[in-house]
Amino acid sequence: MEGYLRPLFARGIGPFRWIALSGDARDLDRIDDEVAAMFPRRPEVAAWIALARAHVPEQGLPARSCWLGHGERSALALRVNELVADGELTAPVLFSRDHLDSASMTHPRIGTEGMRDGSDGVTDWPLLDAMVLAATGADLVAIHSGGGGYAGWMQSAGVSIVADGEAATADRLVRALDGDSGLGVLRHAQAGYPEAADSAAAGGETCRSPVAWFGRSEGGSDA
Repeated sequence: MEGYLRPLFARGIGPFRWIALSGDARDLDRIDDEVAAMFPRRPEVAAWIALARAHVPEQGLPARSCWLGHGERSALALRVNELVADGELTAPVLFSRDHLDSASMTHPRIGTEGMRDGSDGVTDWPLLDAMVLAATGADLVAIHSGGGGYAGWMQSAGVSIVADGEAATADRLVRALDGDSGLGVLRHAQAGYPEAADSAAAGGETCRSPVAWFGRSEGGSDA
């Protein structure tokens, strides 16, 4: 966790998902084409899409999971919302993510073990994440308190938001998805991870999603 996942989580990069509600595999193919072309600064994204297409069997509705970061998630969701509006996709598309993500899970023995600031057992972040998601217009927000081997040890927040092609939905997609991943960047920046501070300053992976509520104001005080 500390050696591999945390440097990604510090940039808001985690397991992001989309589901073609039409049930039509051609809709998933169209989205895969978009994802593979959208993020040239991270060539591993296109490499993963190619691998997934070749080796991951479909189960249930056509769906894909890909590790996208702060700014990338909202950019993809906006593009998909346009494709739904234009009729290039035959039905709305649902976006979600794993419960183990940048801001959405605390578990002192797994997800937050060894945090740089010693906040392994602090469980505020997923609760705050759920409130951010509810306030920014996500369609479904859930708070979980463990399950199976996690019972009694973790808190997490889950989210689902549907791109239905409506103009008003575009605003909700950006607010909710940037709020979710941006909170993860903030969490790790406050814990002392330089990758997170760099991501906040740069505007995420796309340089278009600034975490404006982190850092210092022009007057020099903490923002």
